[in-house]
Amino acid sequence: MQPFRIGVASVLAAGLIVAGGGAALQKAEAATVNTSVSYKVTVSDTMYKIAKKYGISLNSLIAANPYIANPNIIWPGMTVKVSVRTTTGTGTTNAGTSTSTTDKSTYATQVVTLVNKARANAGLTALKPDSLLNRVALDKAKDMYVNNYFDHNSPTYGSPFDMMRAYGVTYSYAGENIAKGQRTPAEVMNAWMNSPGHKANILSKNFNKIGVAYYNGEWVQEFTS
Repeated sequence: MQPFRIGVASVLAAGLIVAGGGAALQKAEAATVNTSVSYKVTVSDTMYKIAKKYGISLNSLIAANPYIANPNIIWPGMTVKVSVRTTTGTGTTNAGTSTSTTDKSTYATQVVTLVNKARANAGLTALKPDSLLNRVALDKAKDMYVNNYFDHNSPTYGSPFDMMRAYGVTYSYAGENIAKGQRTPAEVMNAWMNSPGHKANILSKNFNKIGVAYYNGEWVQEFTS
């Protein structure tokens, strides 16, 4: 079982949006959100190992589970509550886990489905998947992984909008969301939807196209109209 990589510095997300071609860029504000996660104990788990998986202290894990009489005695199937902090913004992150090409494609499709579900719930029209934006998103995700950075501005491609133009993308409105460390589409969407900047991109009335990619723990959404 792969560890669920989330903590002060292991799960990050950042949103960027430009209103109209040539308009000034607005970077989404950083925010810190405390989240409670239920973890099911597996064979060989200890409270120390669980705390280490989530990047939190043993004392904080014990404090979050006052019903456990003896922290030294836990068993498979038992549920342990983990209080974690999700930081949105930019900064240092831990690398995500590798996955197969099939998983990457499936993950991207699932994210689009979740985005359009959120938009439908808000009374908005669905975004249309765009193959060129998918390519931009995948190359951006690969670039962040290979060059070990987490930022909208790429040392290879420049800003998201420079990159879009270089790939032949034309737009009136454009935006980008990035994230790192989440293991599933549901996890990354939860992180984005709990950050005002990312949520604004996902639920923007200005966008009608989307491109999504996942690569070795790196997540990218590209939006245009």
